[in-house]
Amino acid sequence: MYNGAALSTLGGGGAAALAATGPENMLWLALASFALIAAGAAIRRVVPRREA
Repeated sequence: MYNGAALSTLGGGGAAALAATGPENMLWLALASFALIAAGAAIRRVVPRREA
């Protein structure tokens, strides 16, 4: 249904649109870092600790 060239073109266009967000990049960077820290904290709570 879709050929490889069309999919790569759509993917590249989407990445370029996301990369060109302008001055609000710091907002997205802050949101991404918060999400990664929250995910790491959740994983630390779920994974059992090893006793030495």
